[in-house]
Amino acid sequence: MQVTRIGWAGTRTDSYEAMVGFLTGVLGLALSHREQDFTALELPSGDTFEVFGPGDADHRYFTTGPVVGFTVEDLPAAVAELERAGVELLGGQVDEHGEGWRHFRAPDGNVYELTSG
Repeated sequence: MQVTRIGWAGTRTDSYEAMVGFLTGVLGLALSHREQDFTALELPSGDTFEVFGPGDADHRYFTTGPVVGFTVEDLPAAVAELERAGVELLGGQVDEHGEGWRHFRAPDGNVYELTSG
């Protein structure tokens, strides 16, 4: 597996509105998408930070703090490598072209992500 960069980060929070307000108002991140209990923000580099509120059902396992997404060159191969290593795989979505993401729990107990970027 070859990690090329950190390309995504996100957090789940019970303080959803306050967190979105902090990220836009204090840190100055640009709002790129918003719906109930989900907001995506864009950094000047083009990278994304996402916030998930308490009503978001798809990321309930984001319980250990912010989640970092490691960009890899070949996502299906990298996921297979995690499987062979016995890593706990969580949710994700990988399409027929190998694009997408896959969440996993690392030995430190935290949730991370592999992403195709």
